[in-house]
Amino acid sequence: MLKIGYLELNNPLAIASASQELGGLNGSPGLIILGRFDLHQAAPSAIRSRMERISSSSALGFSTFGGDLDDLAEAAGMAAEEGWLIEVELPRAGGIAEVVGAVKGEGAALSLRVRPKGLEDLSPLAREAREGGADLLHLDLRGLGPAALKVVRKVSDGGAPPLLAMADVGDFEAAKDLLSMGADMISLSERADPEFVGWLAGALKRFQELVGWYNAPKHICSGGDLRGVAFCCPPVKSCPLLAALKKMGISPREFIEKKIALTRGTPLEPGDGTCFGSLAWCCKITKPCFMRDAVLEEHGISPDEYMRLKKKLAEDLLKA
Repeated sequence: MLKIGYLELNNPLAIASASQELGGLNGSPGLIILGRFDLHQAAPSAIRSRMERISSSSALGFSTFGGDLDDLAEAAGMAAEEGWLIEVELPRAGGIAEVVGAVKGEGAALSLRVRPKGLEDLSPLAREAREGGADLLHLDLRGLGPAALKVVRKVSDGGAPPLLAMADVGDFEAAKDLLSMGADMISLSERADPEFVGWLAGALKRFQELVGWYNAPKHICSGGDLRGVAFCCPPVKSCPLLAALKKMGISPREFIEKKIALTRGTPLEPGDGTCFGSLAWCCKITKPCFMRDAVLEEHGISPDEYMRLKKKLAEDLLKA
């Protein structure tokens, strides 16, 4: 379902432990991150010993802080050898470029973890992490309440690696809200109830199977992140799309031309009877529309396939 570096995850839920012990989770999260290891004190052999105690079918990783770049490179080499994710807490000695270079130079899958101060703009950090080759950006958003959604959207819109968001999630809707703002994964602490972890992991997997795009954004006019341009109508009137296009750095005409070009010859090109004559301009499958659905049925496009096509369109529209 998800690929983070060389890790393959079967669902977008992670457990991030603040300690070096972990209770039984019956393998239900897609990723388990064991922490926190002080690289001033913990040798790779000690980390390996702790990690080998985890009995789970989940993808595995461990979280680190402290140490110098040589310590980090040594731990990263061990992570690469074992096929584990290494997470580095920021800030730490060395800038992001040096940290990413030390880890990726060893071939390890890398997550950078940061806890923003309120509504701090993390976009520059996220862009640097993405450009450097980080595989994941882990945002610790606990305690921010509704503001967590704004942080995720801003980081997502600014250009970032895949986002793992840790927030106060107690039900499916709270998880879906974070995902719909640009998070690729949700993380819970090791104190989360194992039954809830198993249920939420299963619910997210079923949602993907049903909808085809488990973290599809809200429409731009409903406050969604920039990926929502895949669902937008042509900008023929004043609407929030204009502000989104300004963020993207393209004009309304360029947007129209680009969207038409990207959907030409694809299953999204037809659309006689829809508002603008093409599925390119149609909304999310979760929004009722008999005109869109009639075209999908006529051309044999299932709802989940439609959403996967829209996901690809969003990715292509947002490419630099």
